[in-house]
Amino acid sequence: MNIARKFAGFTLLELVITIALVAIVTGFATQSFGRWVEQSKHRTLIEHYHSVFAFARWSAASQRQLVTVCPLSLKNVCVDNWQRPISVFDDSDNDKQPDGGTVLREFPLDLDGFKLHSRTAGRGYFQFNPEGMTHGAMGSLVLCPTVTTSGNMSYMAINIAGRFRVEHDEDADGMIELSWGTKVYCSS
Repeated sequence: MNIARKFAGFTLLELVITIALVAIVTGFATQSFGRWVEQSKHRTLIEHYHSVFAFARWSAASQRQLVTVCPLSLKNVCVDNWQRPISVFDDSDNDKQPDGGTVLREFPLDLDGFKLHSRTAGRGYFQFNPEGMTHGAMGSLVLCPTVTTSGNMSYMAINIAGRFRVEHDEDADGMIELSWGTKVYCSS
């Protein structure tokens, strides 16, 4: 009895089609994963800034004194460069320098893929009074992506009561229109 034996395996055409499909699926997965990583980093940064301002507000109210939030220069003076670490410090004499050179807390940042700029009329700092409300003028920060245009732009404001709020570029057009009509863009 002669039994015909068939060899199992892929033909060259089947192998090429399978490799092409795997490459296409991998391309979509990689792109989606990259977007997910960027969105996750964006959410983490927003939470980080929220904790910075919550800590500053709490410090001002619990210590019953003026607290300033800003990036510090090498000479320990507030600067409007929000790519630097953010410092929270007592500022009883309102000179925008840490009292006695003591910083309550410094928040290092990992802004890789993002840029942050302030909307503080050039002041570059935020202050909280002994009641935990803003001292002087209010302000905001704008968080912008630097590597993509995925819509991960956010407007972070501190209101007169000292509360932190965030608005996002939901339609990914690179602009956020605030409720009073002002349009906020990422600066070049």
